[in-house]
Amino acid sequence: MDILEPCYGYRESQLVKMAGIFPYFQPISSSDGPTVTVDGRTLVMLGSNNYLGLTHHKDVLKEAHAALDRYGTGCTGSRFLNGNLDIHEQMEKELAEFTGKEAALVFGSGFLANLGVVGLLGSAPDAVIFSASENHASLYDGARMALSPRTRVYRDVADLERQLSKKASWSNALVVTDGVFSMTGRVADLRGIVELKRRYGFCLYVDDAHGFGVLGQNGRGTAASQGVNDEVDVLFGTFSKSLASAGGFVAGEARVIEYLRHRTRTLIFSAGLPPASTGAAHAALNVMRTDPTIFTRMWENAEYFRKGVEKIGYQTLGTATPIIPLFIGSEARAFRMCCDAIALGMFATPAVYPAVPKGHAVIRTSVTAAHTREQLDMGLSVLATLAERYPLPSVDAATLPPARDTDLADTVKQMLLEHGASLDDLAAGSV
Repeated sequence: MDILEPCYGYRESQLVKMAGIFPYFQPISSSDGPTVTVDGRTLVMLGSNNYLGLTHHKDVLKEAHAALDRYGTGCTGSRFLNGNLDIHEQMEKELAEFTGKEAALVFGSGFLANLGVVGLLGSAPDAVIFSASENHASLYDGARMALSPRTRVYRDVADLERQLSKKASWSNALVVTDGVFSMTGRVADLRGIVELKRRYGFCLYVDDAHGFGVLGQNGRGTAASQGVNDEVDVLFGTFSKSLASAGGFVAGEARVIEYLRHRTRTLIFSAGLPPASTGAAHAALNVMRTDPTIFTRMWENAEYFRKGVEKIGYQTLGTATPIIPLFIGSEARAFRMCCDAIALGMFATPAVYPAVPKGHAVIRTSVTAAHTREQLDMGLSVLATLAERYPLPSVDAATLPPARDTDLADTVKQMLLEHGASLDDLAAGSV
């Protein structure tokens, strides 16, 4: 088989584009945070992870510019060699203090941090990884990178307990979970997991990408908000959400971080986080520590928007965060609705398989501290118009039967059939 044959045979994206319902890779030409410009039109951005609205905060921009002027545009090498900056180490010191951990380690991206650290820890002799079913792709890929092939997926705390109960002790196990699940906004039951940890002795790794800067006092995260921060062995956070930048970090016991610093391949063989990104994240962390009003604005906006979409008739799957998923079910309908939303003045994108189970498509909206009430009302007006055009499902995703695992090509085929294409059209490559 030609190694490039799968590339040449791939046509799913082209079929969706030909159908006129492709909502991804929209070219944004400018942004001020809560609004963006696409094709010369200003849209209300309701699909961003900029939860605290700090991407255009004056202090964040100022420190990013200062770092750029002082260090240049890049590190030109890995931190292990020539790319280790004093601002990297200062950021690590302050992150460790902020998260209540002994030490922290900054990576060039959040994905690299999860991929490398989970992959390394999961490669210990006889290691077993227990991964929550809704976890981010980087955690799944980290488990695949681990030398140990023993990775088990659990649905919830009860399912995790059932699997753990087969042995009296799991000191060789790494339980990996998101703090806040990114597609549904659901908050993990870390208290329940910690109770199991005390009983079975496993190591706990929490990816708090969507909880850090959102939950807990001054945004200290999901574990802090549930009073179990000390029980988390390795805490992951990203700079690309609330910290308004790029990059990521892990925090934990000093001996663990020292080991990761010298053994994690995605740190050693990847360029250091660019200076401007480090400066921006550092300034955003300082805003989190000193300005409690941003959290008040974020939660007030999230509550206002959630109540608004539920009043229209959308089901939000019990979210308890600024991530507000709108359950649609049909992939084709979710694509059409998001394309219509852009035409009507609102930017949001659909989440479909494999990000969510087949047949459980959602429009993933999210609210930030920077949104004005007028901008949120604009988004609600667009969503009300869409609800008039398209029937909203009457059942919650939680009541639906488990979706069968399926190939992405099958998902696209079914989606186009729902859109109105015939099997002959699909066979011919036209819709």
